[in-house]
Amino acid sequence: MMSLYRTSILVTAILLLAIAVVTEGNFASATHPTHALAAQIQASNLPPAPVAASSGEKVTFNHDIAPIVFRNCAPCHRPGEAGPFPLLTYDDVKKHGRQIVAVTQTRYMPPWPPDPQPLEFYGQRRLTHEQITLIRRWVDQGMLQGKPADLPPQPRFVEGWQLGKPDLVVKAAKPLLVPATGTDVYWNFILPVPINETRWVKAIEIVPGEKRLVHHANLVIDRLGLLRIEEKEPGAGFGGPDIMIDLSPVDHNNTHFLLWKPGTVPYVEPDGMAFRLDKGTDLVLNTHLQPSGKPELMQPSVGIYFADKPATKHPILFMIECDELLAIPPGDSHYVVNSSFRFPFDVDVLAVYPHAHHLGKDLKATATLPDGSSLTLIHIRNWDLNWQAVYRYAKPVRLPKGTIVSMHYVYDNSDDNVVNPNHPPQLVQTGNRTRDEMAHLAFQILPRNFPSTGDPRAVLETALVQSEACSTGTVARMR
Repeated sequence: MMSLYRTSILVTAILLLAIAVVTEGNFASATHPTHALAAQIQASNLPPAPVAASSGEKVTFNHDIAPIVFRNCAPCHRPGEAGPFPLLTYDDVKKHGRQIVAVTQTRYMPPWPPDPQPLEFYGQRRLTHEQITLIRRWVDQGMLQGKPADLPPQPRFVEGWQLGKPDLVVKAAKPLLVPATGTDVYWNFILPVPINETRWVKAIEIVPGEKRLVHHANLVIDRLGLLRIEEKEPGAGFGGPDIMIDLSPVDHNNTHFLLWKPGTVPYVEPDGMAFRLDKGTDLVLNTHLQPSGKPELMQPSVGIYFADKPATKHPILFMIECDELLAIPPGDSHYVVNSSFRFPFDVDVLAVYPHAHHLGKDLKATATLPDGSSLTLIHIRNWDLNWQAVYRYAKPVRLPKGTIVSMHYVYDNSDDNVVNPNHPPQLVQTGNRTRDEMAHLAFQILPRNFPSTGDPRAVLETALVQSEACSTGTVARMR
């Protein structure tokens, strides 16, 4: 869904999840106000996760299970959030006990697609093997409640604007009526920003509307109002999963990933990392909506929090992609796409966003350093378009000049792929519809040791264009 293409290029709406970036070489510390807020919202008053009971001990909800559920499930499974039922009490959890065992054993829940790896991600919500085993033992032993004194306090959640009253709120001019049934709806709301001068933004908070209907929402900055021509009438918005703005592999409109999905905690950028809004700028909110069984109106809004000084550090969004080479034959269960790019200067990698559609099966990105050593940047072994996300690193990943970043994507266009949109399978090529395919690997980076008089975007763009002739030769069918 996101694109920073080259020739036919789309800057899709999966851009922008406020990424934690900091002073050179250091991420925001645990004392950063946003981290404190996240702790308040998601884990307030919670004890550490319990030490797994020995095989001879009885597992109880109050002592063993509640801390796991309150920390990892309750942020979404509570009234007004995206979870279909609450998981806040013993009775809530007991009612769904066997279902919880099934979805945790398969790691479908909590939703955290990346494999474990040495490079950790911020906000990682992945249960340990011990926690999964503990949940199963609790259910197998009859789902005992335990001693009242062992029950930790319920998590506290901030109601309304989580960051406090915004400096400015922009709201969709007209609501969208989401039908009761049918396929998923992709809709773009254009939100003009009523400012008369350049302002710097330290945080945004997306309120997408009725959260039960919203799979995710992504914010893109349209500095020239170019997308207004897509609307049939002013303020009505327009359909489509992708947004066409920039014709460059380096995004000149956006510098931060800004995304809402269930459980998202708004992020306040550290000093020096604000992003710019100019007079005449539109915010375009791309939403993925799912019918609920009854017609419902959606009218999202965005809260804007201004910084008191301009940015001093300027991250870059860019992408490598292999879309032009996608031609996945029907029945092929292991269609492989490879591409790579060599960094022309030192960088800190702050976030990564892999993207494919329903045929994507195994998506992996690696970095090979000049000394020959390698790092796994992200590996999603069981790709699911419905759980796509931007992943930001707990600490910046420092890569020296000459590091080669590679993507290795595997696609499954067979009948065995249960989410294949075509039965029987058909030839699938690149396109913006979810029944088409994409091969994207996007990053947010912060240049390091770059001359103050130079333009790292121009250097990066030149390197990307030059590398594309090489990437054509590296894409191959592999068995």
